[in-house]
Amino acid sequence: MFMRALSASGHRLPNVVLILLLPAMLTVCSGSGVTTTEPTPPPAHQVATVEVSPPITSIVVGTSTTLAATVKDELGGTMAGEAVAWSTSNESLAAVSGAGVVSGIASGAVTITASTGGKSGTSTVTVTTPTPAAVVTTVSVSPQTPSLVVGGSVSLSATVKDAQGNVMTGQTISWSTSNAAVASVSLTGAVTGVAAGQATITATCSGKSGTSSVTITAPPPPPPPGGTILFEEDFENANLALRGWYDNTGVLLSTTEHTAGSVSSAQYRFTAGATGPTQGSGQRHKFAPTSTLYISYNVKYSANWVGSGQPYQPHEFYVMSTLDGDFDGPSNSYMTLYLEHIYQNGGKPVMAMQDNKSINTSMGALPNNLVGVTENRSTSGCNGVAEPNLSVVACYNAPPWYNNKQLIGPVAFQPNPGPGYKNDWNFVEAYYQLNTIKSGVGQADGVMQYWFNGTLVIDRHDILYRTGAHPTIQMTQFLVAPYIGNGSPVDQSMFIDNLRLATSRIP
Repeated sequence: MFMRALSASGHRLPNVVLILLLPAMLTVCSGSGVTTTEPTPPPAHQVATVEVSPPITSIVVGTSTTLAATVKDELGGTMAGEAVAWSTSNESLAAVSGAGVVSGIASGAVTITASTGGKSGTSTVTVTTPTPAAVVTTVSVSPQTPSLVVGGSVSLSATVKDAQGNVMTGQTISWSTSNAAVASVSLTGAVTGVAAGQATITATCSGKSGTSSVTITAPPPPPPPGGTILFEEDFENANLALRGWYDNTGVLLSTTEHTAGSVSSAQYRFTAGATGPTQGSGQRHKFAPTSTLYISYNVKYSANWVGSGQPYQPHEFYVMSTLDGDFDGPSNSYMTLYLEHIYQNGGKPVMAMQDNKSINTSMGALPNNLVGVTENRSTSGCNGVAEPNLSVVACYNAPPWYNNKQLIGPVAFQPNPGPGYKNDWNFVEAYYQLNTIKSGVGQADGVMQYWFNGTLVIDRHDILYRTGAHPTIQMTQFLVAPYIGNGSPVDQSMFIDNLRLATSRIP
């Protein structure tokens, strides 16, 4: 602003121009008016760099990826909202959209450039050809030339490989037979002998096939009735040691429960909670080594019999092999056969086998199916089984490793009075026939049979007991060793009378 100056005497002085500097503007005062000048704005920031990420990447032909461009000024600050132009060094290899989306067209390396404000950044993109899907080249079937008897069976396996010899898993295999009148084959490759002759079993996958030539032979004639008696025990007195029993020669005799014409039977009483009977541990009896074994006995259970109360056990009778010691435990052996039943509102016969000392642990983690791979293996579960349609196949590490396979029959011992009532005397017969060995390979032609009061309820002719690793193993030891691992649910008893062991069925 401006004003007139006054003298000391109060008189006006001549006009004087006063200049005042005010913040943020320059003001010039004069007699004629006021002029204001705005300050100069700071200079605008300039694009200094363009960075593309990722700087190196790869995509497959027919696929795409999105790149990102970061624009920075001379001070290193990010400049948002800058328009970026995208380009490719080779449109025949890869195209790029205005949003930085790169699409693979053909295999090769291409440079993608992002530009703005006269600056640019790049990313190297490698476009690759998609890996072709593996093509089935060969199908092989094992075993190649199995032999089995009529009624016997064998499980075949198919191995599928690609052109590089790599095994292809998860492939769908279809199975067929050249002669269904001689041999049938299931959807999973289980072959069953129908009649004597030969048949070619074919496994097909994706147009490629492999075959196995199967020979079916007539079953051997049944052993003549009245085979050689190995030993017999009527439990008429307690002198078991004098009749060849050992390990535990104690016996509880019942003079009230026995068959007609007998004076006593062996009573195996389980008190509630007990795992074994009152007379102690297992009783053993050796017999002449044999490849065929017939066992028969009369058995009766107390009216309150409930067995183990579980879908397994109680164990009752065992047979051990020539490779096992006289006092070896039956649960860990080269071959133990089981003859027993499971009771759950009715008793079902059980014939089972384990060969834990033959488990091959050196060729991979268990369970490991080595059927058709090596004869140095078990036959009861941990290294695979040759038989289809078994009731139970088990493999577990306790440790050591244990395995077993079981055949379970229909209900035989009835819970209520009438035919087959558990509290009546019933007649049980069982037959074991070891399989043959041909050219060093175990054949699945062994036999397991079980008769209940004269009726055949288990009848299998395709059992593999032994492999070429133990071709001469035989049966030689019998045990009566009732056992309930979880403890008996109640105070209950089983009674045995007229025990017979022979090389074949006795009339």
